Amino acid sequence: MANSKKRIALLDEIRGFCVLCMIFYHSFIFMYDQYDIQFGYDAYTFFLPVQPFFSCMFIFICGICSKLSHSNLKRGLKLLIFALALNFISIIVLPKLGFRDTEIWWGVLDFFAAVILLYAALEKPLSRIHYIIGIIISVILIWLFRDWVPSLSIGIYGDIAWQLPEKVREINWLFPIGIMSKDFYSADYFPLIPYGFVYLLGTYVGVPVRDDKLPSGAYPVHSKFLNFLGKNCFIIYIAHLPIVFILLELYTWIMGKIG
Repeated sequence: MANSKKRIALLDEIRGFCVLCMIFYHSFIFMYDQYDIQFGYDAYTFFLPVQPFFSCMFIFICGICSKLSHSNLKRGLKLLIFALALNFISIIVLPKLGFRDTEIWWGVLDFFAAVILLYAALEKPLSRIHYIIGIIISVILIWLFRDWVPSLSIGIYGDIAWQLPEKVREINWLFPIGIMSKDFYSADYFPLIPYGFVYLLGTYVGVPVRDDKLPSGAYPVHSKFLNFLGKNCFIIYIAHLPIVFILLELYTWIMGKIG
């Protein structure tokens, strides 16, 4: 948020809340999938209905922040390095250590690296569109592609829709845009379609945010904890799974001793 005159604490706090939700969500999945702890499955199914909300909110906030960044190119390249490292660890390293179904071929870091780099390349022509028109276009695209994954349909409502032929799923390398082959699996999956349109919406909402048109209540800190999480969301996201792994290994060891 370097271009803003004042740091917008509300954005940090919303982002911090979304990161906190993601930490719980991933922890519960990891708890059940890798350690067969029933509580993890129960908590995961409880959180599942709201998962799209906090994921999309995080993407939306990231889109807003793209209008407040010194260099989206640098941000995108930095994320790309970490995304490729996480892909390598999840696909090659973790299975050799005995973990099941950990492969991430196109996760949230891959998504953010790709969408931020795309926006860095297209920012000038996209910025020529008035932000209100851009918001309207983005909302329409989100609505039209709401059933893209996994049905590959584009439509207004009900029968007023167009669906890609199933044969397109035979093209194995289209998974970054939400076209999955029958054998495709990714433990974490955020395709550019439709989530890229949520990011695009954030970039246009970010125009008045950048111009300091938010209410005065958006700037002061309301929650130091959420503000801290939001400011350090990248580091926290990278670190949370190793920490969860250590805690679950400790729990397993203690339960083994008690048992």
